[in-house]
Amino acid sequence: MTTLVQLSCASLRSKSSYAAYGEFHEEHADLMGATATYWCLKTMSKAGPDDHYVHRSICQEGRSCWESCDAGAQR
Repeated sequence: MTTLVQLSCASLRSKSSYAAYGEFHEEHADLMGATATYWCLKTMSKAGPDDHYVHRSICQEGRSCWESCDAGAQR
């Protein structure tokens, strides 16, 4: 079975966010590299609600606007 896996914050998106990763999602995330373009669903821009840029490396638990992927499923 193929599972869609979300990386980092539930509001973080990139074109790769919609790929099916299966068991290799961590390896695929490493292949995206620093050139992937990200946006925040809360602002629909390259900056989050806290006015800081969004990226897989910084949109993680501890950031003031971070949202758990589990919480997003309960909307």
